Amino acid sequence: MIPIYICDDEKAISDRLVHIITNQIIILNGDMGPVRVTDTPEKLLELQMQDTIPAVYFLDIDFPGRMSGLELAQKLRLHDPRGFIVFITAHHNFAFETFRLRLEALDYIVKGDYNAMTVRVRECLTSIQERLSSEQPKNGRYCTIRLFDTIRHIPVDTILYFEALGFKHTLCLHLDNELLEFNNTLEHFAEEMGEDFWRCHRGFLVNRSRIRIVDLKRQIVFMDNGEECPLSRRAKTEYNAQRKQDAK
Repeated sequence: MIPIYICDDEKAISDRLVHIITNQIIILNGDMGPVRVTDTPEKLLELQMQDTIPAVYFLDIDFPGRMSGLELAQKLRLHDPRGFIVFITAHHNFAFETFRLRLEALDYIVKGDYNAMTVRVRECLTSIQERLSSEQPKNGRYCTIRLFDTIRHIPVDTILYFEALGFKHTLCLHLDNELLEFNNTLEHFAEEMGEDFWRCHRGFLVNRSRIRIVDLKRQIVFMDNGEECPLSRRAKTEYNAQRKQDAK
């Protein structure tokens, strides 16, 4: 489920959006929701920090005495770079500004005509559903990590292995075309990733689907891109026991 946020200080507008969005989710049979409503940017940022997956944001532009919708979008982008932003505005001239700020807004919906708003919301949700479907990894899973002030949602299929570095709680995530260094523990990801990943060594957690061969003699796990991970004696014993169990 991809959460949907509405941030508008006009209750009549936010209520209308809730009604439109809820109906369109039912019509599209989309894997979206719940719909959460806030009336200030600060409340939205507080709620958004609790989510670890991409979200959809319907944002007003004007919040008198507070940060603008454009400033809010910039902050949201730091934590949800894959999120979908739709501006709900009484103005028509913000397209260039959002382009300049690299906010990658999906659409600009003008307040007013209820029927026109319904059509535009439906088009936005349909586009989001199609994009998510096309981007979805084979096993449908993402791994979420925090890099400084940025949240990354990484398709599990692209992960080779996690490696614990020589610094306390520092990991290196080996991807197909990228290395990411961040703070966390192998224990955390061993629990989160479940049986799809294997702790082949105290300092290595490998993606089972990316293993090419396990060389028991040399105690090396070869990944499908040619990289090598060490195999501990304990993991070797567990591997042999599992093979015997599977052979029965």
